[in-house]
Amino acid sequence: MEYLLVLLHVALIWMLAVATPGANVLLTINTALNYDRKIAAFSAFGVSCATLLWSFFGGSGLVILFSHFPQLFGLMKVVGGSYLLYLGIRQIYLTRKIKKLGELTEINQTISPSKRKVFISAFITSILNPKTGFFVVSLFSVSMPESMSATMILAIMPTMALITLSWHLFLATAFSHESAKSVYARISGVMDYVTGGLFTIFGIKVMTS
Repeated sequence: MEYLLVLLHVALIWMLAVATPGANVLLTINTALNYDRKIAAFSAFGVSCATLLWSFFGGSGLVILFSHFPQLFGLMKVVGGSYLLYLGIRQIYLTRKIKKLGELTEINQTISPSKRKVFISAFITSILNPKTGFFVVSLFSVSMPESMSATMILAIMPTMALITLSWHLFLATAFSHESAKSVYARISGVMDYVTGGLFTIFGIKVMTS
């Protein structure tokens, strides 16, 4: 019974964590708006695989290294923040380069990135995102019993990953719908600047937090 209560507690907390807006959510939404649902689904897979790895770090205790070696966590913040900053500046640069709304829409629809590239980008964004690490540390500090069995850890890992996958697949489906795309097409020039700006802000915030 205690085993099921722990899993339920983990699931409820992680649902709230995953739904919190951030770089991972923004990346999946942006991919869905610019491309199709199948491409955006690979963004969801990338984020969920990173969550699986993060949950392993939390369950195995490796995440505690961050508290014992603050330099390691500082390095992670610099690397993760720099990558988000790169995504933001790149988005702004591409938007400025292609000024006409018709051109932008046409290029986004015809030149799709490979599924592998989308997956890797989402995985890197999530695994280098210290915010995800904060959530994992908080989750395992609050929800976990003092002694955890390997079985419990192995149950928690897919639970967190499946919750992440479900939410991001929902985002991929909702924002790749024609109604969402039609709205986006009318304001894509502004939205792409906003997206680039948000990634840039996330990157700066990560590095300075």
